[in-house]
Order: sequence, then structure tokens, then C-alpha cells
Amino acid sequence: MNTFSIGHIRPPFHANSLLLRVTENCTWNKCNFCTLYKEGTFHTRKIDDIKKDIDTVVDYRDMIISHINNGFVNQKDIYIEYTALSTDAERECYSMVFNWITADNMKSVFLQDANTMALLPEKTAEIISYLCKKLPEISLVAIYGRADTLSKITPSQYDMLKKSGLTMIHSGFESGCDDVLKLLNKGTTSEQQIKAGKMIKKAGITFNAFYMNGSGGRSLSEKNAIETAEVMNKINPDYIRIRTFVVKPNTVMWHMSKDGRFDECTDIEKVKELFLMIQNLKNCDGYIISDHIINLLPFVEGHIKDKDKIEKYIENFLEMPRLSQKRYQIARRVFFGGDYENITRFTNTTESKIDEILSHFTNESDFEDFIRSCLRRYI
Repeated sequence: MNTFSIGHIRPPFHANSLLLRVTENCTWNKCNFCTLYKEGTFHTRKIDDIKKDIDTVVDYRDMIISHINNGFVNQKDIYIEYTALSTDAERECYSMVFNWITADNMKSVFLQDANTMALLPEKTAEIISYLCKKLPEISLVAIYGRADTLSKITPSQYDMLKKSGLTMIHSGFESGCDDVLKLLNKGTTSEQQIKAGKMIKKAGITFNAFYMNGSGGRSLSEKNAIETAEVMNKINPDYIRIRTFVVKPNTVMWHMSKDGRFDECTDIEKVKELFLMIQNLKNCDGYIISDHIINLLPFVEGHIKDKDKIEKYIENFLEMPRLSQKRYQIARRVFFGGDYENITRFTNTTESKIDEILSHFTNESDFEDFIRSCLRRYI
């Protein structure tokens, strides 16, 4: 049985999407905060190889669908077929397609890796056209793109990509503040972000912009919030996706933090920055969403035109007594998937566990170090 190439990284939104590797690693790979692609170099895959991968996906799809009748999955036959595969790579591909069929209903595909839009637009369009022809069930085709790359693509090329079947672009802006972008060594500018975002929106392609609250540290926190909001106001992205900034070990930012060149915000300060950014969003009709476990408040979500509800949700948390905030922070960062409004439902055993952890910290600094250590577990 043949296999198809699957990368390691995708947005949480695409947890159930079919993952198809078109490029490998990152074109820039110099961000001061990132560890994801440091071990690899960027290169594009041959179109013929990608088309073969798509054909292989079709083969797996047909195998699996043969064991589904009127929505009922014959688990016994699936298990026999899965275990009969010769290699782990084959089983990984089988599992990927099975999950895509059963959890996503074969609707969405994410084209990996970090900056797939660096591929010539004509080649990307050819790949997507072939993909949609072979898998006509697909209704969403998404891709990652850096702002510098996206700003170089022309309006006519975006129109071509839209017609080929590209429906969504994700871009890790991280910040709309040029001072913060320089600090992060992002290799992009707010001007590029605005130019790219406007062209993508005009082409009718759904646009997701990612914002890392806290990425400028304490000294740039206010500026980061306000200037990021200014960029979002000029673009009006379909989605603003929140990714709380965390200093990761073995990065440039880690060493900057250790020697005093970067003063990382506390967990609460990052929430305050997010609050300020949202307050400064004007005339946007998109959607803001906190769709990553790394974010402290999971229900920062809703249409920006109704952002009063979101602001009130954040404000209520910020007004909580500090002890209540700490107890929730421990719960959220250690084992709890809910939010602060649900902490009253904890069992006595859970409350005792939280208080036992909290008892180890005699000052805010030690407590914050613990919270950061928890956060570093996540990608």
C-alpha cells in the first residue's frame, strides 16, 4: 500500500481536516520565539509527487468507505484492514483518512507546511484543482502563508487561486506592531500585513489572522494591543485567532528573557493586553476566537460587532479576587478544560488538589514561574 506525506503542524481548527504536505518546513525559520521548524530547511515538493499523494488518499478513502453503510461503520472490518497494513506509515495514513471521513465528513483539507503560499501561485492552483477534482466532497481548502509572501501575490493570482478551490488562508501575524515584529525577528511588517489582508479579502478568500498577546513583553504591551488592532481594523479579517505568547526554552527570546533584554508579561497581563486590543477593534464584522489550550480564557469568542459581551467576559475575570484568579489559573494550566465561570462546580477533591498546589508558592514570582512552566508544554 502506498503512503502520502503528512506534516506535523496544523492550526487547531483543522484537527479533523485531511493534512496534505505540499511544502516542507518554513521559508524564514528565523523567528526569535519559534522552535517548530529549526531542524529542517524549506523546500517544495514536486507537483507529480503531490498528485500521487492525492491519488493515494483516494485509494484509502475508497477502502474505508467500503466498510461504511448508511452512516454505520463496520468497526470489525476496519480493524482487520488497519492491522493488516505492513508499516506504521501506512497505518498513520489510514488513520488520518478514517478520521477525516468520520469526524469531518470529508469536507476540509489543510495544505502544509508553514508557508505553503511561497509556492508559485500557478503551481498551487494546479495542485488545488487536481485535489478538488479527485475529492469533489471537499468544500474547504486551507493553507498557511507569511505576510511577506502573501503581500507579493497579485490580485489576479488571488482570483486564480480562489477559482481553483482555495477557500481559506491562515497567517501568523503574531502582532501588528512593527516594534514587536522586529523584537520577534518575524521578518514581516504591518504594511505587508495590511496589503496582503486586503487583497485576500477582496478575492473572497476567508482570512484568518493570528495574534499573540504578550509577544512584545511588558514594555511594548500597550503598543502591541493598540497597533495590532489598527492593522485588524484596516483589514477586517474574517477571523482573529488568539495565541497567547509564551517564551520557549532554547529560543532567542528565552536567552533574552534570561539576561534581562525581554520582560515577559504575566498570565494576567497578557489577558489585559488582549482586552485592550479588543477594545480598540473598530468597524470589524469578523469573528474573534480563543481556539488554543494555551489561552487562559477559552470563551473569548464571538462576532466583533458584538464585542461588548466578550469584553464583559474578560472584565469579569479581571475583577475577580486575586486568590480566585490563581485557583482558576492552576486549574486551567494543569488539568481543567473549562473556564473561570465553572470553577464553582469543582468537587471537594479537586479544590483540595488546587489548594495543595497553591500552598507551594509564597510570592507572585514563584507562582508565575510555575504557570509559565505549565505553558511551555504546549506547542
